[in-house]
Amino acid sequence: MSLHGPDPQIAVRASAWIEQRLRRGAPFGRTATRHELDGLLGGLTITPFGHGLDEAWRRFDHVVAPANLGLDSPRFLAFIPAAPSTASALMDAMVSVATFSAESWMEASGSVYAENEVLAWLANLAGLPACAGGCFVGGGSAGNLSALAVAREQNRDRRTVLVADSAHSSVANALRLLDMPVRIVQTDQHGRLTGHAVAAAADETTGVVVASAGSTNAGVIDELDAIADVCEERDMWLHVDGAYGAAGIVSQRLRPRFNGLGRANSLIVDPHKWLFAPLGSCALLYRDPTLAAAVHTQHASYLDTLHTEDEPWNPADYAFHLTRRAAGLALWFALAVHGENAHARAVERAVDLADYAARRLRECDGVEVVIEPMLSVVLFRRSGWDAPEWSAWANELRADGVALVTPTRWQGETVGRLVFLHPETTTDVIDEVVSRVR
Repeated sequence: MSLHGPDPQIAVRASAWIEQRLRRGAPFGRTATRHELDGLLGGLTITPFGHGLDEAWRRFDHVVAPANLGLDSPRFLAFIPAAPSTASALMDAMVSVATFSAESWMEASGSVYAENEVLAWLANLAGLPACAGGCFVGGGSAGNLSALAVAREQNRDRRTVLVADSAHSSVANALRLLDMPVRIVQTDQHGRLTGHAVAAAADETTGVVVASAGSTNAGVIDELDAIADVCEERDMWLHVDGAYGAAGIVSQRLRPRFNGLGRANSLIVDPHKWLFAPLGSCALLYRDPTLAAAVHTQHASYLDTLHTEDEPWNPADYAFHLTRRAAGLALWFALAVHGENAHARAVERAVDLADYAARRLRECDGVEVVIEPMLSVVLFRRSGWDAPEWSAWANELRADGVALVTPTRWQGETVGRLVFLHPETTTDVIDEVVSRVR
């Protein structure tokens, strides 16, 4: 069996495995211990001469694959789940097989053109100007880091960044790597960063504000319009982390909740979260992409040829990456197959599930919904429960295969947290979870 030659046996097995997974849906799954995996794998898999297809496949299919929780399971209600559409998942597999290296127009004009169509679509929905543009990167952390690097270069003499106490952990990590001072701003009783709070916290050293279009912890949308007013008045860069929540702009019903989003200088949206693409994609957008190109374009003798086209658009120029796969092609294909409206309905389904869960929880004695859900995250408290009780609740639900749930912290208190994203999550699943809180 050749390392690079065609192998019908692998192709048949892989195709059958993919088809079965798509047909049956994602299993809930389980996590094994290191001791269990050591025993099941029976020693090292990586050896000088390999084990051959049959044994290698057995180890994958019988041991490695089952020892994973189904992030795309309708019962995955923790963290931020995923639910790749069939069209996007299969296109992503084809991108891998084809090795579309889409860092430049010269190498991948077709892929870059398709990705740019998706970026223009998102920019238009957000209300950004027609000149807006950017690229796809591997995830929200990479998107935040790349955008904030551009923000830093526009405000070298004002490096302090205002960040809400609810901001995603990747924002703090990016600012640490960029050596930018951080000032934490307290959110209001609803968990929102407000324009008033930004105005009060900003001083002559402040050059950047990071707001959220749907916080990861609670799905809260900050006061984007009011924050943009302050940023424009004081010439501060506004970056909006919409990795999870900003996908809501595809819904006409939800779009008004994001008023002010189009006034951002930079914005991220992760299609692998609420736009039903496979893992590993973040749409990074700039109001003025020429500013990003001035920061991120890499120069080397062997790269000069990439910048000789009449109208090139090289995704490598808009983030800190160079080599990259065509991560946006999966969403482009799903949109081409199903259209914008199907994606909007799937997004709205998650919001409807969150509203249903909030109603059911309010019916339980001793249970209180912490804040009215803005998107598809529900936080709730139960009288008499603290961290140990919440941990036991989550462990029992996981062990029984009901759902993966995790508690969180809200203003110093341990509370329950449910996140809805998969449009095939049923109200029966919610009823099962709620029954365990009574």
